[in-house]
Amino acid sequence: MSGLRATPFHARTAAANRDNAWVTRNGVTLSERFDSVEPEVLAARLNAAIADISWRWRIRIEGAAAETFLSRLVTRDAAALAPGRSFKALWLSDAGGVRGAGIIARFGRETFEIVASAPDVEWIASAAGGFDVRLRDVSSETGGLAIVGPYASATLITAELAPDIEPLAFRKLSWRGLDVTLSRWGEHGGYEIWCEPDDAILVWDRLMRAGREFGIVAAGVAAMDTLDLEAGIARPNLDYRPAREAGAAEPAPGSLGLGTLIDEAHQGFNGRRAFLASQPLNRLVGIEIESAEPAPFTPLMLEDKQVGHTLRSAYSPTLRRAIALASVDAAAVGTVFSLTLPPGFATPSLRKVAARIVPLPFVAAPASIGE
Repeated sequence: MSGLRATPFHARTAAANRDNAWVTRNGVTLSERFDSVEPEVLAARLNAAIADISWRWRIRIEGAAAETFLSRLVTRDAAALAPGRSFKALWLSDAGGVRGAGIIARFGRETFEIVASAPDVEWIASAAGGFDVRLRDVSSETGGLAIVGPYASATLITAELAPDIEPLAFRKLSWRGLDVTLSRWGEHGGYEIWCEPDDAILVWDRLMRAGREFGIVAAGVAAMDTLDLEAGIARPNLDYRPAREAGAAEPAPGSLGLGTLIDEAHQGFNGRRAFLASQPLNRLVGIEIESAEPAPFTPLMLEDKQVGHTLRSAYSPTLRRAIALASVDAAAVGTVFSLTLPPGFATPSLRKVAARIVPLPFVAAPASIGE
């Protein structure tokens, strides 16, 4: 992918983006926010929200050896997947560091897709060289929308799109004359709809009309990032740099809380030996800050000793305080640390505040209403 591109939903998102606030992800132009982050996050917690996820990287793997190749590449066994099912997995560097994390979806006997937040084209293409497979980047071939919130399923029902699929499942549907794929790949208890680019505006309009009675709002990238943070999810290039060198052992899966995405019984995936031999030096924790002011990438102190640092940090509209993911020394004892907030316009002095470890996720996914 080269240069910037708009998503298939750009005509609708641009009309709703009154402050002309834009960001880019994977070379795709997206609305940072539509109103402000707080009401968009709260809509996803209390009502329903729709977000453009067309920026997600998707690579299709086809061929007689697709299953074998993926089982060698990722940390779970692709042979265990039936068509229409998915799992979440990692792919590691030779030294066991986390190169990538994503969904592995099986579309057919010889057809899979990887769906991820960050592309890793060259590595996967290089790894595929010795296998009878064909790779195609299909990121721009579809538009994608996430529908999240307690009334997400009710919105789909009103739109005459049956939401009766299990988490991590997906299926292709004919939806009132449109060919779409409905999936449940996200961490917020919602759904995704993938459609042809030419159908994107009609898909957006149908969902917004159906969700009107449930208070649906459009959510920008900033709100979705905040929801990810509240869910305790470490994201590449936001919280950590992926291990993009073959010999990179960091970040280790355990230090990012991603050990559950590895099936240790699965033999032969790349980096397995190094992963099994490793002892993570750090652990991922959730931190509540005794302030409304975020503190990203700030040292965490226990008395006079630094025992870790925060990663991404933001004000949580749900918890009404600042929160952060943090990397803490595995041997560190204690649950209450301190950090120093930088000076600002309102308080032009350094301030030391408490930072307390809390269980992840900070906030559970909302229960569905209306299924």
